[in-house]
Amino acid sequence: MTILVTILRYLVAIVGMGIVAFIAWKLVNRQEAKDAEFQKKLDDDDARAAKGRFGPPPKM
Repeated sequence: MTILVTILRYLVAIVGMGIVAFIAWKLVNRQEAKDAEFQKKLDDDDARAAKGRFGPPPKM
């Protein structure tokens, strides 16, 4: 019985984290759609991450 309760607790915790992540994702998407400046910041961050934070590695 204790094992069943433990498994249920883990399942509730995982589902709860999923719900929180989904709500955060929806809020960010809503803000993205309404705010062009926020979208530009995200695009700039994606471009910076794609090439590396500090640019290409030095040539040796």
